[in-house]
Amino acid sequence: MESGLKKTSAVLFIVSLILLAGCASESVQINPQAAAQSTGSQFIAGDGVKIVLPLDSLSFLNGIYPIDDNGNIVLPIVGQYKITAVGALEFSSYLKKTFEQYLHYPEVQVTPLIRVSLLGGFNRSGMYYVEPERSMRDLISMAGGTLHERGLKKMRWERDRKIMSKDLIPFLESGKSLRMIGFQSGDQIWTPSENRNFRETLVREVLPFATFFMSLYLGIMTIRNDNN
Repeated sequence: MESGLKKTSAVLFIVSLILLAGCASESVQINPQAAAQSTGSQFIAGDGVKIVLPLDSLSFLNGIYPIDDNGNIVLPIVGQYKITAVGALEFSSYLKKTFEQYLHYPEVQVTPLIRVSLLGGFNRSGMYYVEPERSMRDLISMAGGTLHERGLKKMRWERDRKIMSKDLIPFLESGKSLRMIGFQSGDQIWTPSENRNFRETLVREVLPFATFFMSLYLGIMTIRNDNN
């Protein structure tokens, strides 16, 4: 009886080890994703990062660094650095340690940025890296505003050729951050360059053709009447 209990205990012990090994192997498979999330990185591939040394405006480190599709940026001297694997504080510490001999002051500011294109009727249309905590009004101001007042009402927000919103006035008035609104890198804001409404378009483009054909018709009718 005692030997039977020992055998049963041994079997249970072996089964427990097998189950534990299975759980361990399963956790190993999940760990890479968990590790990626646990870093709490504020940097995303396709975004950008701004490095500023507030007490040294002439430092070669100051500037905006695009993050490529693999999550790397290219730093002076060191070259590629996997920024999406770290958070802002860790990256700031890395810069202080790596470039210690070049830093006259220890303070380094690191800010994540998103990439948004302003196209069409803006005074300085183009692609801009902007802090996601900035408002839409701040973003529009970076491009010098629209060419005309109607341009604000005609703005539309696009992503991957899909229209996200045709009315951006509420976002301008609310003062909400781009992050809260839902902007992502690669998004676009478009507005027409010409300040025309339907009536002006009709008068400038359609009316001249209509007048020409009407004059031509009247001329033909006059010639026919004279021949009769």
